[in-house]
Parts: sequence; C-alpha cells; structure tokens
Amino acid sequence: MALGDWDWVEAGGGRLARRDELMLKAQAVQALAMAKLSPRRADSLARIDLETILPPDGAVARAAEALAAEVSEPWLFNHSARAYLWARLLLPDLKFDDEAVYVALMLHDLGLTQAFMDRSGEEVCFTRPAAREAHRLTRSMGWEERRARLVADAIALHLNVVVGSDQGAEAMMVRTGSGADVAGLGLKAVARPLRDAVCGRHPRLELKTRMVEALDAEAARTPCCRIGFMYRSLGFRDRVLGAPFES
Repeated sequence: MALGDWDWVEAGGGRLARRDELMLKAQAVQALAMAKLSPRRADSLARIDLETILPPDGAVARAAEALAAEVSEPWLFNHSARAYLWARLLLPDLKFDDEAVYVALMLHDLGLTQAFMDRSGEEVCFTRPAAREAHRLTRSMGWEERRARLVADAIALHLNVVVGSDQGAEAMMVRTGSGADVAGLGLKAVARPLRDAVCGRHPRLELKTRMVEALDAEAARTPCCRIGFMYRSLGFRDRVLGAPFES
C-alpha cells in the first residue's frame, strides 16, 4: 500500500495523515524540478498527426465510454476524452496497456457525478467510488484481477502530485493526461496549433469554471483529502484557473 493507490484510498477513505501531506509537498518540489529539466518537445509533437490517435475499440473500452457518457455532464466527459489525447501526446514512447488507460481516464472522475458521488456522510476521496466502479466493470466483463487493479490504481493515484514509473505506466498516463487538461501541466511542450486541435476534437465547454465549481465543493466536503490539501497548500485552484486555455 502506497500513498494514493487503491488500497490506500480504501483503507482510510483518502484522508491524509501528516506524513502523507509532507510526501505530497515533496512531490510538488520534485514536479517543479522535473518541469525545469524536461526538454522542450514542441517541434517533434507538432509533427504528430492527431488523427492517428484513436481510442481503443475493445468491449470494455466501449462500455466505459458509454457509462461515462451516460452519467457525466458533457464538459466532464470531454475532459476525460481530451485527457486520453494529452497522455498519448505527452508520453509517446511509454509502453502501456492502451485499453486500461482509456478505461481509467473515461472513469477517473465518476466520483464527481451525481450517479456515483459518495453520500455516506464520511470524508471520502472522490476517487474511491470511481475506482470501485472501474474495478467492478472490468471484472464483470472478464478482465483478470491484475488488469482490473491497474485501472483502479491509476484512478486512485491520479490525484497525487507525481506518479512515478514504479507505480506503473498506466497510472503515469492517467496522471499526465488528467493533469494536462485540468491544470495545463506539461503543456509547454505542446505548440498552440496542436493544443487547439485537441480542444477542437473535444471542446472544453467552460471546463475551468465547471471544474473549479466541482473541486470547490469537493475541497469543502473533504478538507482532509488530497484536493482539500492541494487547495490549501499547493495553490491548485489557481493552477486550474491559470491553465493555458481560454475556458
């Protein structure tokens, strides 16, 4: 069990101990250092044909997409669809389970929807109901436990500031894609025309406003979980509003 993974979320609901908060602060320092050291890849990314990046067509991918479309408002569904494109663009050389990444990104924010929002009255991270439903869906459709847990862990971990290779390529992809779309993380490497093309395929639909509203409510409901901590200590709300998109 490690900070942010599915076992950790299930064990404590996603509530942070003091040690966890210190680890997240250390991750923030690491992320800043990594951003400064990362080479710019705008030229190479500009040569990528976005039309060649297509979602997987497996049965579980289609089921996850259908579920997300059914329960999510359009702005939230489009966020998940764009996050997949950002992940593919920003980590082009990583070897990963494509369908597992797509399923995780389609379902990673289910806990923000009315259908799956936690109503237990406890202080529970919104990744918990999302990870549980992703695990249930994938197992019910025949995926082995190892692969189903890849998805659940990737969903649970996407709120960590940094996800390393030791936590799996799939979790790295989900963290990279979701962070890019919500807060613009890593997008200095993506030229404006390519950013516009991604948003043209799946319009943002006032994502900044809508996501901040959702995360404001989440931070107030779960102040001891990761979103509450990142709001208080890491300026995450300002990062969302300052992302390099018009809306």
